[in-house]
Amino acid sequence: MKEIQIIDVTLRDGGHMVDFDWPMEFAQEYYSLMTRLRGVELVELGYWKQTEKSENPFYNLNQDVVEEVTGGRGRRNVSVMVDYHYCSHELDDYPTNLQREIGLIRLTCRKDHLDDGLEFASELKKYTKLPVSFNIFNISNYNKREFTRVCRKVIKHNFDYIYTADTHGNLDFTVTLAKFFLNWEKLKTAGKKVGMHLHNHTGKAYFNYGICQYNPFIDSVDTSIRGMGKGAGNLQLEHVLPDKDAFKVLEFIHKHKDMFEKPFNPYCTVTGRFSITDNYAKQAVQLGVSLGDFIEFCRTVKKIEKDSFNNQLLIDWKDKYLI
Repeated sequence: MKEIQIIDVTLRDGGHMVDFDWPMEFAQEYYSLMTRLRGVELVELGYWKQTEKSENPFYNLNQDVVEEVTGGRGRRNVSVMVDYHYCSHELDDYPTNLQREIGLIRLTCRKDHLDDGLEFASELKKYTKLPVSFNIFNISNYNKREFTRVCRKVIKHNFDYIYTADTHGNLDFTVTLAKFFLNWEKLKTAGKKVGMHLHNHTGKAYFNYGICQYNPFIDSVDTSIRGMGKGAGNLQLEHVLPDKDAFKVLEFIHKHKDMFEKPFNPYCTVTGRFSITDNYAKQAVQLGVSLGDFIEFCRTVKKIEKDSFNNQLLIDWKDKYLI
């Protein structure tokens, strides 16, 4: 069993739980802790200069905020995320290798804009001269042929990491591993680092992580403290560390227990089971749709609307079927 490197995404993915408004002293203490944990290769602080969903600092990172968190230590162990659909497409908005804090830029995009996302990520790597990861998300809704086609395209680009994200938390590697195995091998042969982002909507994140440990092609996984993240959250950092480091994280959780409150939302488990975006779960709660009715609604969600949230879809369904 090999040691898998970790990218911890507590502040970035967990930022969805606090509107990306982490207190600076908390973020600084968190970053300091991450630098002392075995296996934590990179610390993802947030999204880079985006404002579509929030104007708070960890959704709208810049170099000054990054250096305030890190103390200007120059470790190059910071990762930042950009979402092709919401990020700036002006290259001079991005950090370059002339700074000493950010060591990885990760870009993600949906399958309907894959070619544009690949082209922009390639331009980003050329301009910044930083390592770049291309993240393929909503992976549970790719069939084997689609995933193979994506990997063939990705291999042609000079990316450092290729990540596959179980965005809806629905993967079960005992059933679907064959869809990925040969393509992961091809990515590794092409010199890419291969990573997994495991959400936990249906309780399978740690189980799938265990399979990744025995997979020769997986180099890296994402984690977050206490699984903090969008929807039902992620693979928990404290579950994958050796005891000595896990206890340090548990002490941090206990000290900041108010920051790590993570309410259970059964609607997210439903969206996970149907492999659709958990934005519908959040909307259903806001609209007061019963869990039983929500299950029936989820049966009707098809094609691109499984991955791309249509905020009118549930409203129209509710008006039509619920009296």
